[in-house]
Amino acid sequence: MARINVSTAQLAVLEQTVLGFVRVLRRLALAAAAVVLLLVVVLKRDDGFDGGDVVLTLLLLTPSAIVLFFTRSVLELVTLPGRLQRVPGESQERLTELARIAGDPGASKIRSAPFLLWRFRGTAGTLRGVAGVAVTVRAFTPWFLAATAISAFACIAIIGIGLIALIAAAVG
Repeated sequence: MARINVSTAQLAVLEQTVLGFVRVLRRLALAAAAVVLLLVVVLKRDDGFDGGDVVLTLLLLTPSAIVLFFTRSVLELVTLPGRLQRVPGESQERLTELARIAGDPGASKIRSAPFLLWRFRGTAGTLRGVAGVAVTVRAFTPWFLAATAISAFACIAIIGIGLIALIAAAVG
């Protein structure tokens, strides 16, 4: 089996490229959500805000939510190697501290039990955070990738149509 060798410089360039892509997508989603919220203000000002407007608002906010979920998943995946590298050191630090607390003869075992359990929760949380990648990986299924692409184009359309509607409302 052939081995693939990738330098850390190449990985750093890839990470910076992915982070730039995520920033652009996040700004696009936030801009679309801001335009929708401005439209809500205009709708509320003109003729009140009824149930149909609520449904329309939720439908217009859906593409932004999908794109934001995707960007969060990409960020989780990009930070995974760093988190995996930190787990052994963090776990060793916590185990050393737990052993010190458990072995302290001056501390009452009953009094220190809640603190000991709280510190163990942090260790378990670190492992759960690393294992929680399964949810992130679901964002890279073909169906969700297609939904994200469609949502990104929908965000662009929402921004364009929303700005035209806001200009028309301001003029008219």
